[in-house]
Amino acid sequence: MSVPDVFRGLRWFKPYFDVCRVESWLSWVCGFALGAVSFSSLLLGQTVAIFFAFSFATASIFVLNQYFDRQDDGKNKQKSNLPIASGQISPMNALIFSFLLMSSCFVLVYLVDINLSLPLFVYIALWGLYSAPTPKLKSKPIADFLTSGVGAGFLPFYIGSSIPHQLGVNLPFILLAAAPLVLFQSGAHIIQTIGDFEADREAGISTFVVRYGRKQGVLIASLMFLSAFLYPFVCLFAGLVSPDHVIFLSVLLPLSFPSLLRFRDLYRDPCSGNVDRLQKSVRKYGVIVLIIAWVYVLFTKNVFVGFPWDRMI
Repeated sequence: MSVPDVFRGLRWFKPYFDVCRVESWLSWVCGFALGAVSFSSLLLGQTVAIFFAFSFATASIFVLNQYFDRQDDGKNKQKSNLPIASGQISPMNALIFSFLLMSSCFVLVYLVDINLSLPLFVYIALWGLYSAPTPKLKSKPIADFLTSGVGAGFLPFYIGSSIPHQLGVNLPFILLAAAPLVLFQSGAHIIQTIGDFEADREAGISTFVVRYGRKQGVLIASLMFLSAFLYPFVCLFAGLVSPDHVIFLSVLLPLSFPSLLRFRDLYRDPCSGNVDRLQKSVRKYGVIVLIIAWVYVLFTKNVFVGFPWDRMI
């Protein structure tokens, strides 16, 4: 195969890579990775296979979301250039591509551990209900950001924690550990819908922000972010985590200052431009924070030292 043929192949594949919107779910991957290293004794080959299965499932969710939203996205100035909305990929090809991604996910799960098929099915199904014309959870206030909290916060963490060779961790423990991720993803979803306010209102999509207003959305999101920040300290006072781990979290605080400044601007003026600037800051610094936390957990493997296991049984 000649070099020009390779470049032509890459140009053909680029819209299919773009439609997966990988940059939009990096925090989901970090949540998955945190769940994996926190509760599992990992085998490299097995973990890599499940990581790809999770990634294929997540990519299929984003493709399916754009398939359902293609008409509304076409009217949205910020989303009109997405591959399906802009016509780079036909709706039928997008649907086939999403199905192939799902199939690849479940083939890998079948080869590695069939028990993971249920949480991955729930993961895909929940996001399908979020985007599908019925019940279209994205158009139901409160249900919209709760779906995001569970689907982008809890489920990736739970799927990661469900990798085989667990250390005897039970579901209540996982729920407690994933709570900050749920709060953060719920708040992040509200911020996203503030940016889409005009387009959603014109399309008749009744998100929480469309129903109650952008100012109210910023207020609720700020309460969720604050709750996510305070949660480890509440666990510390309850005797659920070691002080060493809370001290480590405090070391990461300086990385949050740029995003806090952008959030202040958004609070003063909840417009699409400020949402875009805040999201860029969070992608730049927030993912770094999650990666550092992941490395910390990976090397300590005792992030929940001091947790009263007997209370969770």
